[in-house]
Amino acid sequence: MHAHGSHIRVLTATLTAAVIAGAATASAASVPRAPAAADRAELSRLAQSYLQQRADLVTRPAAQSPVPEPPTAATPSMRAGLRTEFAALVRRGRAYQQADGGYIRATVEVKVNEATVNGRTVSLHISEDTRLYHPLTPDQVVEGAPEYEEYALPHTLTFTRAPSGAWLLSSDRPELNDGGLAPSTQVAGPRTA
Repeated sequence: MHAHGSHIRVLTATLTAAVIAGAATASAASVPRAPAAADRAELSRLAQSYLQQRADLVTRPAAQSPVPEPPTAATPSMRAGLRTEFAALVRRGRAYQQADGGYIRATVEVKVNEATVNGRTVSLHISEDTRLYHPLTPDQVVEGAPEYEEYALPHTLTFTRAPSGAWLLSSDRPELNDGGLAPSTQVAGPRTA
């Protein structure tokens, strides 16, 4: 009887230890952490490419071309939403061109302020600095005409890890000023898959 009771106590202790270890492992997996350097570099590249594509859509070359497809490094639902938004941005670029010549090109710089991994998702807090260049002659620039329109816009981009291991953009939450004018590259609020 004594040996049987000892066996039960040992079994109970073993199960308890396993449950605690499993909970600790699950808890550790769900604790936000910084991404590996390679992942951070890849996420920064994807963010820059995505925001550059948005800026390019309102320039003169885009106004004269078919609407491009959204980035392939995005979830299906995000891509579906961006198709509509990209078409609206191209229409805006065409309207700018007809009104005053529009923009001739765009440059985008992205600074990653913070990146956290939680399971299979990453939240990327970035600052976007974009310049949209006016179609000015060198003489107009010398005379003081503004060469470009510039804006800075914080975003929180969310990426999801695909089964293949690739990171896919799943949402974009720009921090737009309430009541203020939105940048030319923004036509709506947050975009979420």
